[in-house]
Amino acid sequence: MSHAIYEAQKTQGRLDDAGEFPRVVLLDSISHCNLQCSMCFHVNMTRKRGIMPWDLFTKLIDEIAEEDPTVRVWMVFFGEALMLRRRKPGIFDMIRYAKSKGLQDVVLNSNANLLDEDSARQLIEAGLDALYIGIDAFTPETYAQVRVGGNYERTVANVRRLLALKKELNSTTPEIFVQFVEMDANSAEKDDFIRFWTEQGAHVKIRPKVSWAGKIEAPNLVLGQEERWPCYWAMRSMSVTDQGKVVTCAVDLDGGHVAGDVTTHTLKHVWNNGLKKLREAHLEHRWEDLPGICRDCRDWQSARADYYDTNPG
Repeated sequence: MSHAIYEAQKTQGRLDDAGEFPRVVLLDSISHCNLQCSMCFHVNMTRKRGIMPWDLFTKLIDEIAEEDPTVRVWMVFFGEALMLRRRKPGIFDMIRYAKSKGLQDVVLNSNANLLDEDSARQLIEAGLDALYIGIDAFTPETYAQVRVGGNYERTVANVRRLLALKKELNSTTPEIFVQFVEMDANSAEKDDFIRFWTEQGAHVKIRPKVSWAGKIEAPNLVLGQEERWPCYWAMRSMSVTDQGKVVTCAVDLDGGHVAGDVTTHTLKHVWNNGLKKLREAHLEHRWEDLPGICRDCRDWQSARADYYDTNPG
């Protein structure tokens, strides 16, 4: 894979602090979603849903470009950004702006139900570096169970069309990853999923289920506090809501702990103040000093993924 992938690395029980600026920033371009997935908390989210104002978005992109253009920037935190495909300025304008500022790792995740041909072409032309598509099933029956409200056949067709369009346009970007969150409902389909999508020319990302900081059941989270290590999301990433609130991490979807506000401060200021206290507690294993949503969370053990490359044949 040609671009950097920032994932958790458990190395002798320690994950180092990213330093003076995060390695990953998640921007909540929109906090609305068009599906009600079984392994997702979105349907029960209590914070007000919205769309990030353009002025706030450009302010944050400008700062990232100045601080470190190699930072991975996710163009969504907890929503479906393709709901902005017809808005002006919308998601394609956001991607173009980020790329125009020199950012080198601009990525997006999507359920691809709205990935029509025009959207596919615009993602390519805007310069998106990577697209992660949540499918989580190999059959329509399982898809209907886990990706509630979506259409399996349409989603598969949309992704295959995007892959074909990349070839037609002779474009190397965006790199296409199809994602499978492994859980009881779909685990029997994992091997078929990997085989099918690698044959289609996509990368496959298999990741464990998260509980969204205890909001849903995740029986795969079996480790206790005595085995705990510093969380990848806390050490490396920064999550910003559509209203500019910086929350604990990528699974703090309701904003259970707000570490700062980037409408009045810079990303760097919040990273080196409110969020630094969290990182220090993690590194020193002072779990009792963390805010409740972080102290009692077990998702630190799910901040990882396995990747399968495209089939060269």
